[in-house]
Amino acid sequence: MTDLWEMFLAFARLGLISFGGTNVAEIERALVLQHGWIDTRTLANGFALGQLMPGPNMLAVTHYGYAAAGLGGALVATLGFYGPTALLSALAALLWQRHSKHPWAVAFRDALLPFGGGVMLAGALVLARTSVTSWPAALLAVLAFVLLRRTRVNSAVVVLGAAVVGALLGL
Repeated sequence: MTDLWEMFLAFARLGLISFGGTNVAEIERALVLQHGWIDTRTLANGFALGQLMPGPNMLAVTHYGYAAAGLGGALVATLGFYGPTALLSALAALLWQRHSKHPWAVAFRDALLPFGGGVMLAGALVLARTSVTSWPAALLAVLAFVLLRRTRVNSAVVVLGAAVVGALLGL
């Protein structure tokens, strides 16, 4: 049985270090490799589900908590992931409002941009490793990327379309 306090602490840590919900690589390390609460397929499915749902895409943590420990796990994962971060975000917003014109604040913000890009790339690689397991799957992923990059098609439509094509191809 999963210890809910341990789960709360793990999700609180993940929430505090996730940058815009893009820390999929660390989520995989903690939930799949370290604790064994979910498998890589559940991770990828939860992330895809989070992309389709309205609101923050990291609502997938609720799915991960549920998969690991039922309704209690879902509640603990959600509270752990969002609670401490919401409190710190409110404090940071107050401080930013007061100090946003200082040169150090602008430099700090600019320094975080490459970090965010690297975290997003790591997450994409984790998801690709789990989901792109054949040449047809790789071609489908590239086509979806090009479609999203070159057109204004809604991302949910692209994800659903790729899911249908993937199902028809048996991916």
